[in-house]
Amino acid sequence: MTGLISLTLSGIRHLADTTFTPVPSGFNFIFGNNGAGKSSLLESIYYLSMGRSFRSHLSDRVISHSADHLSLFGKIQSAHGVASLGLERRMDGKIKCRMNGEDVASVSELTKSMPVQLIDSYCHRLLDGSPAIRRQYLNFGLFYGESDFLHIWRQCERALKQRNAALRGQLPRQEVDVWTEKLVDSALQLDEARRRYVEELRLRLDSIVKELLPVFNLTIAYHSGWNSDYDYPAILAKNIDKDYQWGYTQSGPHKADLSILINGIPAKDILSRGQQKLVCCAMILARGSVMLEGQGEAPIYLVDDLPSELDMFSRAALLSLLSRQQAQVFVTSIIESGMVYDTLTSPFKMFHVEQLSQERSRISEKTRATTMFPIELFHVEHSDTKEILTE
Repeated sequence: MTGLISLTLSGIRHLADTTFTPVPSGFNFIFGNNGAGKSSLLESIYYLSMGRSFRSHLSDRVISHSADHLSLFGKIQSAHGVASLGLERRMDGKIKCRMNGEDVASVSELTKSMPVQLIDSYCHRLLDGSPAIRRQYLNFGLFYGESDFLHIWRQCERALKQRNAALRGQLPRQEVDVWTEKLVDSALQLDEARRRYVEELRLRLDSIVKELLPVFNLTIAYHSGWNSDYDYPAILAKNIDKDYQWGYTQSGPHKADLSILINGIPAKDILSRGQQKLVCCAMILARGSVMLEGQGEAPIYLVDDLPSELDMFSRAALLSLLSRQQAQVFVTSIIESGMVYDTLTSPFKMFHVEQLSQERSRISEKTRATTMFPIELFHVEHSDTKEILTE
């Protein structure tokens, strides 16, 4: 299973330069007060994999006030052995990535080697956000599941961009047709890959939902982005005049969407916010299950603020499902009692993030006495800056 053995970080907002050594297969529980830096630790792990934050797209919101860049170095254990990943992001946005001591051209190589999945208080956007969020959900799974997906997706994006440019420029029809042909070829491949993937998700969702929301029947329906009663080339030919008028391609895989229904009704319209979060957890776990069965490697799960909107029983059910994937999991909470780790049989480790004005860290005797497993104190730099909000 893919697991982070160690993470050395520097220049991260809220966190002092340090090396973090989690349990590579099992649970890593991280607790501490508001603003202590718990989410910043998860953000660092996410950043090493994705080359960006899950809370802000601006580099200066992540880099420490006293630094001009951030750097992350991690060692990961997988079925292929131990690999080292490195990333440096400067204040001007320039990024440098390394793998096993060698420069790599793209962050996607780090992402491929260290898959992460995020569950946070904003994951409900998978239900009530724009279709682009649900397309990203599908694309992320396909990125790991199909070796040629990234190539097909890039071809489709390029053809769409060029076709739209030709439409906006009112270029002759034959020039638009050149890009139409390229778009159709890649779009049909992308559409077929998405359809296959949705079927893979369906096979796993039912059993997961029964544990998280046992009284509900969840179904998902994929929409290509064009009227499925007609083939795609015919749709583009029929809409060519409107495409010229509007200056962009109105139908295609860039308009695809995923309907997520509970008892035949859109989940966002019938469920409470806590229930919506559980549905999104089920979707994310199903995607992780596809990765586990397809590649033999579970992703690393980042669960930010576990107690948020979830009762004790829902938290326990979620941790149980994560445990069965035998994945590495990082979980944050304000208080230790919010972790609900009592019934876990998986290995776990506790980390207390404490904000101090000095470089020295301390653990209270009460925390030591009431914790079943050893606690490591993870020290953060003293700062009056409030924790950055998620976008």
